[in-house]
Amino acid sequence: MRNFFYLIGQGIRNIFKHIGPSLFSLMIMIFTIFLFDAASVIMLNINAFVQDAEENVGVTIFFNEGMTEEEIKAVGEEIGKYDDIQRMKFTSAEEAWENYKKIYFAGNEHLADGYSENNPLANSASYEVFLKDISNQMDFVEYAKSIKGVRLVNYSNVVAEGLSNVAAVLRTGTIAILVVLLVVAVSLISNSIALTISMRSQEIHIMRYIGASNGFIRGPLIVEGLFIGVVGAAIPLIITWFGYPAVVDRIREQYTNLVNIFGFISREEVFRFIGPVSVALGVGIGLAGSFFSIKKHLKA
Repeated sequence: MRNFFYLIGQGIRNIFKHIGPSLFSLMIMIFTIFLFDAASVIMLNINAFVQDAEENVGVTIFFNEGMTEEEIKAVGEEIGKYDDIQRMKFTSAEEAWENYKKIYFAGNEHLADGYSENNPLANSASYEVFLKDISNQMDFVEYAKSIKGVRLVNYSNVVAEGLSNVAAVLRTGTIAILVVLLVVAVSLISNSIALTISMRSQEIHIMRYIGASNGFIRGPLIVEGLFIGVVGAAIPLIITWFGYPAVVDRIREQYTNLVNIFGFISREEVFRFIGPVSVALGVGIGLAGSFFSIKKHLKA
């Protein structure tokens, strides 16, 4: 236990003793994690927008003429058996006519009085179905068409495919950005720690000469990588925590029309993802950089 605390203390002292390479590694870490946080914030907001759009792309199902309420209800129960349904909305023929009047007779409702006893949309009762995964739309459309009593299924395949493609591109882009940042950060930090090792080559040779084990020599270097990783992740998170609301408010002020169609997710939602991931990345990159440089430059 005494050696454990000694190695931790020695690792932290070495950071300040070799402040140049340590600051370089820290700056690289901060820059890398900040880029990851910024990319994640953008991706999370765009992904939330795509998901919201997907949830509002519905499939409208109409029934055969002359069906009773009980028969329509039975069809609705059959539709509801499909596993991927997010929610369903039923619109009766009377509701459809009222909605139509509000849109097309706005300000001239008296023009629709002649239809008070004869609903022109008498056969327009429908279910509007919203799926959890828009990419399953065509499968659901085929399922709905196979149900007895279904007259027509309206859907927008172009919108569904477009949203699915956007979601796929976002996932691929996020993974690609993460991989690039990881490779660059590990490489730069590994080189920085390797520089630190070369600067202490004489010290390391002396430690070997007096019988220090490889673990005793490696310990402080690993602590350095861990410390740089934690601090390098904490600083970008602090910047993002205070900066994200300010940036969102500025965008809302400058681009009011954009805000009407694009809602930003809350800071808490953002940090539920980037908080633990950024810390894990910082620690992982720091330790990986240490291990790689140690393996390369410290021969057992």
